[in-house]
Amino acid sequence: MSRFNRSLSPAYQAFVSTVQEYADDDQEPGEGVRRAIADALEDELRERFKNAWKVDEQAEKPCFRRLITGEDECSCDRSWIDRELETVGKGERPPHKPPHSDHASLWLDEDGEPAIFSIHVYHPEIQSVSKTADPEQSQRNGWFDIVECAKHWGLEIAVMPTS
Repeated sequence: MSRFNRSLSPAYQAFVSTVQEYADDDQEPGEGVRRAIADALEDELRERFKNAWKVDEQAEKPCFRRLITGEDECSCDRSWIDRELETVGKGERPPHKPPHSDHASLWLDEDGEPAIFSIHVYHPEIQSVSKTADPEQSQRNGWFDIVECAKHWGLEIAVMPTS
């Protein structure tokens, strides 16, 4: 019995037992039970994401600026100072990537137009930044930078529970 179902199938029970056994064992770094389940569900989760957002494929280069400007390809020519300022959402031109992004993807709609820029956000509330990006602070709460960047460029933010 689980919290959602009073009569569980033998296959379900076997799966739960296997996952529990795996979770109880020592794993190599990066091979935890959540990672294993995510790897097993990768294709299904990708299809769910694509269907939910009505996107078809990823752009070859994940360029945030394309989402803002609608350009056909990345035209970013940035100095290291521009890259540092992008870290905290500052800069005069649309940035190549939003602040605190990792594992970025630019998703295209059925017409091949930029539609969604997805990133993985790993604890942005404790991000270190350079003095060039923010002379006042060496650490920032990156959530505020992410929200401010989206607001500044007229974009919406959605946080998905799965990746």
